[in-house]
This record gives sequence, structure tokens and C-alpha cells, in this order.
Amino acid sequence: MLQMNYWTDKWDLHEDVCPCDVHVNEWIKDQGLKNKDIFHFGTGTHHVVGIEQARNGTNNAVMGITASIEEYDAYIKLVSTDSAIAKSYIAYFGDIYLTNPRLLPSFDIVTMVHLCEFFFPNTASPEYGGMTDRGVLDLFTDKTRSGGYLLFYTNSMGKERTAEILPVWEKEKPVERVADFKTLIVYRKK
Repeated sequence: MLQMNYWTDKWDLHEDVCPCDVHVNEWIKDQGLKNKDIFHFGTGTHHVVGIEQARNGTNNAVMGITASIEEYDAYIKLVSTDSAIAKSYIAYFGDIYLTNPRLLPSFDIVTMVHLCEFFFPNTASPEYGGMTDRGVLDLFTDKTRSGGYLLFYTNSMGKERTAEILPVWEKEKPVERVADFKTLIVYRKK
């Protein structure tokens, strides 16, 4: 039995270093998107995407994943003191590379802002049973509704590896690059 891969640190909001979550919220506002189901990869202790979407009156619902115990603890503290947020934002603790597609609904917006940032050598091994980064991207592309969006972060720690994956993915999946927004690359599923 193997221990789950998880991040042994946390990420507080440092907008000057990593503004991607703030830019996700700004893009959603700029597009006027309402009543959307959102999957967010990497919550941070700040949970800024979930909190903003819960409070801004758009009726968007967010499911976020974190591989950080501290970030998940921050979510528990957040919703235990503000139950209104729990109605439209849920975060779960887990390794995205172990995601079972049967446990996921479909989404209108998927943020892959932290794709290729985690370097556990055993992730895609038969013993661990996880996916590669491309496998994660394919799974969440399949879980994105037609007309939905997939967002990537241009300054990600995994930006070089993501840049290698995207051109092949674009050719093999029904997606098209439709915009750049601040530090985000936006694709739409056909």
C-alpha cells in the first residue's frame, strides 16, 4: 500500500507572484458568466475562486481540489464559520492524478492553472495507479461540456511542460484557443 502523494506546504495569496486565481475570477466577471459549474485545480489557503464565486451573485458553483492538508484545513475553517459559502463551493483533499471520472459531474469551466507542476516520480506507475499530466488534461477535457472553457496559467511552474502538451492536445481533442486574458490562456470545447 502506497501513501498518497500530497503537497507538504501551502499557498497563501501572493497576487504579485501568482495572480492566476484572481485572474480566473476577473475573466469570469469579464465574460459575464452566470449559473456555471466550475472545477478549480489548486485552491490555495486563500480559496479566492470559491469565495468570490460564492459571494458575487452569479450563482456559479465551484468544486476545487487541493493536495495540501493546510489548504484543506483552511477550507474547513472557512465553511465552518461561513455556511453560505458551503452552498456553492466545495473543496476536497486529494491527488488530482488519482481522479476517478465516475465521481465527477460535468463542468462549464475547468481551470488547469497548475497542470504539470507536480513531480512525483511514481504518479503514473502501476503501483500508484495515477495518471500523467496529459491523462489529467484529457479526463477534464472530457468532463467539460460542449461550449465550455479550459483555462491555463502562462506563468505556471509547469509552463514549459504544459507548452509541450497543449499543441498535441489541441489536435487530438475538440478544443480551440479562443483568447488570452491577462496571465490566462483560454480554450473552448467545441
